[in-house]
Amino acid sequence: MSVPRRIAAVPAYIASHAKSHFQEAAPGHKFLGYFRNWQGSDGEFFAPYKGKARIIGQPAAGQARRDANAQLKAEFDAVLNEACELPATSKAQIAALRARQQALIAHYGPSGYRISTTSTSPFATGLGNEHPIENGFAFLTPYGLPYLAGSGVKGIVRRAMQELHSEGEDGFSRETIDALFGPENTEDARRGALDFWDVFPSPAGGKMVVEIMTPHHGGYYQDGDTPHDSGAPVPVSFLAVPAKSAFDFHVICHTSRLPSALQDAWSALLDRAFRHAFEWVGFGAKTSVGYGAMNPVQAVAQTSATAVSSHADRPDSRQAWPAAKLTLNPSTGEIKASFEGKTTAGLKGGDAEKLRSSLNEEQAAKLKKNKELKNIAVMVQAQDNHLLLLGLAKS
Repeated sequence: MSVPRRIAAVPAYIASHAKSHFQEAAPGHKFLGYFRNWQGSDGEFFAPYKGKARIIGQPAAGQARRDANAQLKAEFDAVLNEACELPATSKAQIAALRARQQALIAHYGPSGYRISTTSTSPFATGLGNEHPIENGFAFLTPYGLPYLAGSGVKGIVRRAMQELHSEGEDGFSRETIDALFGPENTEDARRGALDFWDVFPSPAGGKMVVEIMTPHHGGYYQDGDTPHDSGAPVPVSFLAVPAKSAFDFHVICHTSRLPSALQDAWSALLDRAFRHAFEWVGFGAKTSVGYGAMNPVQAVAQTSATAVSSHADRPDSRQAWPAAKLTLNPSTGEIKASFEGKTTAGLKGGDAEKLRSSLNEEQAAKLKKNKELKNIAVMVQAQDNHLLLLGLAKS
């Protein structure tokens, strides 16, 4: 039997035949850059089936041929499963990314929203990306980690709100959806109040999985043949994040872009929309057959008990600073308050603009000119290890 040749994008000087060479590589690197896919010069090639190899080529003829096929299968076998394993470095990166997001969302105070959940089915995304097995996966470049883009989350949550609107549920009007996400009408294009962050799932068991789909009637759909029940379905493998994996969703709301009626209602609307999306819409690809479903009960319970809770629900942690100093960072627009040796986390974006608009004309001018403003009464709140600036204290 002739020596197989590489057909994937692996340079000849890389010994891709040895699994040990890539033990510490991230799943995306093994699947995209160093995928061990081979084809023999006499026609054999690798067809993945549930992570195992099926050798397609000349029919077996005699023991020598069977031995050659066995050797070739051993070379191909479990190529997809090798790409599923998350090494210790990838696990640490995922944990660090999730911890960083959790710390950052606390910095946004009442404008930040976080909801955590567990998947009840496998999650797949980016299947249409090019790959030798004809089913890709969306990995975060350059880290090679599975992720769901924030734009994808935004589209799913918007669709969930639209479904709730069509079902006549209170609070989900077309005007509300346009205010939160921006209108779909390009003639009235403007940015919505919500920003969605990328999602970095923590795969259960520390690895991804190989899933299988079996398209029927390929001759009918591809070649126009008459459909019939005697056709041979062709199993197709693809990668997925397994069920029981942890997902964290983060959203920032620029309340200055919202009408007054939504100033305090946006987080409750997000709660309901996420719950509907978890149970009925799904995230990622192949949602119509059950992929990308999440646990709505656990997610909503955790949300209402932690980050999404309004600061007004915990009045014992609020306090007034009667003579605080406001400090403006001219390069970022961030505003902080300090009093008796304590300093709050900074307000950014729409929240900073909202605070500045609540100042009178003279105060706003001084803050802009001097980059600080003294003897201002503000309300702050303690949250975890942070002090949050809520706004001006009512006189």
